[in-house]
Amino acid sequence: MVVHLAKKNHFDLSLKTLGFSATALWGVSTVLKDAGLELLRFAPVLGWAAGVIVAVLFVFFLGILTNLYFSKE
Repeated sequence: MVVHLAKKNHFDLSLKTLGFSATALWGVSTVLKDAGLELLRFAPVLGWAAGVIVAVLFVFFLGILTNLYFSKE
């Protein structure tokens, strides 16, 4: 995803920048997804059903965030 969005926005992506971007995005997505899922687990039935929806939404918004990052450089 990072490489595709960097090419789409004509961003010069070095190996160092790729590693930093991938690590930062992975860390942010992991923290946000885990926090959201922990909040939803207080309601057992709702939490089970919403877990998949939350994961999909976080990936979608993470892609939008990545696209915004590369389009501003």
